[in-house]
Amino acid sequence: MNSTGLNIIKTLGCMTAVTFFTIYNTWDSYDYDYHWILGFLTFISTIATPLFFVVAGYLDSQTRHDEKWQIGKIKSVVIVFLFWVSIYYIWEPYQRGYLIQPWFVFALIVIYTFHPVIEWLSQRPRIFYAIVFALLLCSYSYDLLAAIYPNQHLLSLPPQYRLWTWLLFYLTGQLFNDRQLSQWLSQRKVINAAIILLPFVYIFTWFYERHFLFAIFKVDRNAFLLTGSQIYILIVLLVIAANGVQFNKHKEIKETILATISKAMTGVYILHYSVFHLLILLIPINSLATKLGVIALTFLLSVAISLLVLSNRISKKVITI
Repeated sequence: MNSTGLNIIKTLGCMTAVTFFTIYNTWDSYDYDYHWILGFLTFISTIATPLFFVVAGYLDSQTRHDEKWQIGKIKSVVIVFLFWVSIYYIWEPYQRGYLIQPWFVFALIVIYTFHPVIEWLSQRPRIFYAIVFALLLCSYSYDLLAAIYPNQHLLSLPPQYRLWTWLLFYLTGQLFNDRQLSQWLSQRKVINAAIILLPFVYIFTWFYERHFLFAIFKVDRNAFLLTGSQIYILIVLLVIAANGVQFNKHKEIKETILATISKAMTGVYILHYSVFHLLILLIPINSLATKLGVIALTFLLSVAISLLVLSNRISKKVITI
């Protein structure tokens, strides 16, 4: 991935994290089922968590790491989690975003605990590819069977706690840094193919969700449903397409904006729902336009607050891993 593509993916991750939580966890009547626009935003927002793990995997694969780095990563995750969980229980207006969910933190700790194994695999591409492919098949099979047979005890693990799904996306991010794969994915014909396929995959996934997963979603009283491995191809195509983006006009301005927003990625995942919660206390949601405006304002304020916290050497430790 080039820097522009990486910043696009990180920015997209920030935006979808905001739209998913602010529509799904809404306290008003303007939820995902109120209007097709909100339904569509909820649909495209399911990529938020997979994108986070893909980006984390890609960034961690940039260099080889020692035990000190590994312990430092685990320490950072624990510090961020404990700080914001404490704020959550002390200050009621704070609402936990993606990164402060136990399953999210546990997935990161497991990944970094066994990171030496991941590094060992990264030096053996054939084994690495085989494991990722096998993990994809197993993850997809479990997700599909769990949706078809929800009453089976062995298939009852909630989607967010299926840690192998997040490991799959993390390892995929690692693969994007493989030299041979990166060169192949950077070819113009591969990028063009991804761009052409992307809308068709989106449409297929849309009908798949609306007529299969969303049906189960409603029957199960709007249970928290993450499609996980079932949007794997969509995630891969998005990354490939983003890697091929080239700005011809106002290149410096656009890249600067993307780079600035991308720095706030972790902070937005942490803060966005609290910002949304505070905004709806001040701005009554009484129309679709108001809801969309509050969502946009939530995104902008989350980025601004995150950048402000990151500007301080001490405070940035509680908003980045």
